[in-house]
Amino acid sequence: MSTLVEPVKKAVFKSLRLLWLLARIIIPVSVAVTFLEHYGIMEKIAVFFAPAMSYVGLPGEAAVILSLGFFANFYAALGVIVNTSLTAAQMTIVALMMGICHELPVETMVCTHTGLKIPVSILLRLGTALAAGMAMNLIYTGLLGG
Repeated sequence: MSTLVEPVKKAVFKSLRLLWLLARIIIPVSVAVTFLEHYGIMEKIAVFFAPAMSYVGLPGEAAVILSLGFFANFYAALGVIVNTSLTAAQMTIVALMMGICHELPVETMVCTHTGLKIPVSILLRLGTALAAGMAMNLIYTGLLGG
């Protein structure tokens, strides 16, 4: 039985460290978004980005989620998602786009080691995410016979 205690103890401490890391990202972002919503700033952002977001079937507020996912990380984007009322289809589109184009600054630098130029890497990932989001929106809205 004692051989089981040590690995479990180690796993619990690793899990708690990860929980603390995620909490340090998600909680401040959630508070910031709540602040933006309280003072009507989030609504202004949503109205501004609504026309662009409509191409991928998302509300304007999704621009904040995508921006954080594209330029920061998934966890910051999760901090915003918990404060929104996206449908399952919209969440799927957001997840697809962020899966293709996430953490651009870091991932772009990784891609440069393969010989890919920075502007090409950024345009490829942003363009592919946009195209995939548009295609998924078309599938969800039934324009492709789906």
